[in-house]
Amino acid sequence: MNSRTALSAVLVAGLLVAAGVAGATVLGTGPASASQPTDSKSITVSASGDVEATPDQAVVSVAVTATGNDSTAVREDLASNVASVRDALTEYGIPSDDIRTAHFDIRQERERTPEGMERGDYRGVHALEITTDDTEAAGEIIDLAVDNGADTINGVSFTLSDEKREDLHNEALEAAMANADTRADTLASASDLTVTEVHSIHSADTSHRPYRMETAYVAADSATAGGTSVEAGPVTVTADVRVTYNATA
Repeated sequence: MNSRTALSAVLVAGLLVAAGVAGATVLGTGPASASQPTDSKSITVSASGDVEATPDQAVVSVAVTATGNDSTAVREDLASNVASVRDALTEYGIPSDDIRTAHFDIRQERERTPEGMERGDYRGVHALEITTDDTEAAGEIIDLAVDNGADTINGVSFTLSDEKREDLHNEALEAAMANADTRADTLASASDLTVTEVHSIHSADTSHRPYRMETAYVAADSATAGGTSVEAGPVTVTADVRVTYNATA
């Protein structure tokens, strides 16, 4: 066999071997194993929990108003009366940090007429929010503010301190989880499933509803009625959760 014939034989053999390898590669493609069926299931429920409590804070909303044809005079009247209210409340025992401005505004009244826009007097409002831990003192605070220059009472909100709100928040979450467990068990029973464990928990918004009196001040002669009396009501804290449970058939 000459060298050309030998080289051709080697090339042919190499091609046959390569073809065999390629064929093996093609035959070996595809999934290594088939997926197996599983009995794993899940149940997702949403639930809420409510907790009611006696408020430990009261927020009294009052305002001083003034009118006049000069904005500077209106501002000075507001400042004088608000200072009088603040001094009286501080002397009563309310810390200055618990007497804060909720709203301040001075604007000129305007009226559209056939002749055009007419400008009237200036009207100013300086609203205050007074916070106290003594919920039974709300009526006295109202009377004190009115006696020293406040002429508008916007209402009283009975609410919770931050510490008590956090405690009730946790109680509401526990109630919400208990309700979620009950719902999951009910759904599982109706679907021939068995709850095995909690897979995930999402805590949604937590809110609290203060007890609010829109009209807190009732004009009364202190000699006959003894001043203003304001009664507190319960505060409700609500927590929402969304829970996914693992279950089996």
